[in-house]
Amino acid sequence: MRKYKKKRPTKYNVDRHIVFLMPKYRPKPIPEVGKRYHCFDDGKITFSRHFIIKVDEVLNFMQFKKKYPEMVTQYIQETKSCYWLYARRTDKFVITFKGENNEPGVYVRTKDGGWFGVGSWWNSAELDVTGRLWKNLVQNIDHFDYTEEEKKQLIEEGNI
Repeated sequence: MRKYKKKRPTKYNVDRHIVFLMPKYRPKPIPEVGKRYHCFDDGKITFSRHFIIKVDEVLNFMQFKKKYPEMVTQYIQETKSCYWLYARRTDKFVITFKGENNEPGVYVRTKDGGWFGVGSWWNSAELDVTGRLWKNLVQNIDHFDYTEEEKKQLIEEGNI
């Protein structure tokens, strides 16, 4: 009779007691209509990619489908092609009219609970609802090669 039990093989070639830590899904708050938020083009958090948007509408899926039927197909195609970025489902659609060619900018949930634009050019950007990204960028402004006047101007321009 064996004194010790034989170890069962695991799916991965690692010790059984190692836990894989994945980032938790922590949904950011839903943006409010009429408020202005920081946005970063292509999700690149730099001063050159920074702009400010005003939220015009926040819709659920059925409202969005009725009002913007042509955007629904674009949303579906974009989420399939960028499966690593967008969540499978979004609770709300955030609409802004500061897009390219007067097209509405549509922001949906990401896998980590944030908001990212669906579309091209100005419409594909990361929406900073909590203000954390802008705050971190301003705190690290000394790492950039700006003069004191340029730093002051960048911070003043970015204030909401």
